[in-house]
Amino acid sequence: MVDHGRLSLKEVSVYYGHQQVLKNISLTIPDNSLTVVIGPSGCGKTTLLKVLNRLLDEVEEAKVEGQILLDNQDIYRREVDVTQIRKKMGLLSQKPQVLPMSIYDNIAFGLKLHRTFKKSELNQLVEKYLRLAGLWEEVKDRLNEPAGRLSIGQQQRLCLARGLAVEPEIILGDEPTSALDPQSSRNVETQLQNLKKNYTILVVTHILRQAKRLADYVAFLYLGELIEFGPASEVLTAPQDPRTRAYITGEIS
Repeated sequence: MVDHGRLSLKEVSVYYGHQQVLKNISLTIPDNSLTVVIGPSGCGKTTLLKVLNRLLDEVEEAKVEGQILLDNQDIYRREVDVTQIRKKMGLLSQKPQVLPMSIYDNIAFGLKLHRTFKKSELNQLVEKYLRLAGLWEEVKDRLNEPAGRLSIGQQQRLCLARGLAVEPEIILGDEPTSALDPQSSRNVETQLQNLKKNYTILVVTHILRQAKRLADYVAFLYLGELIEFGPASEVLTAPQDPRTRAYITGEIS
């Protein structure tokens, strides 16, 4: 088990009404690495991301128990600024959600929310984040076009760039390539691999091949429980729990 990392869960349980979706999850996410969460549909993978990003605040019947610590501070304390938590932990969703504005303004919008820039500064930052997302060379001559004209794979990388522009510390990905074709998926995977040097990344996937390509660490969820967690080389090739082994070999899905 990993015992060091800025982000950790301590006996976290989540309920939707009377239904318990996550059961006493304790987990430390390793810094500057890519952790992949795997498990069957309905096992709680997306709920895990939502509880980290405090998106469950918007679900009336949801209840969260336990602690989620970021730099040893519980993000569910009453006095916590939820906007700041979401800024620190950017979420890349399954389907890209570009803003109804130009490619340029999709990046500039978030930047201008926090401070005023000279045009030259803004131009440099837009280029910086588009480069970080691996998109600059493809869009540098069409920055004023509507973002909706981009391919869906390009839109997903634009959403990644837009998320990076508000300077998160942790990147959460909820099956971020599930709506993409194979080449676009590889493009997003490549950028996530590049970014892990400077960010802590937690990605949910239902594709074991992708987990094998991406993961430094793997967490296996089953029926709301954390069954196994450790280096990908161990969990994916020599799992300790028979349930993990059954999932990886396709006996349960």
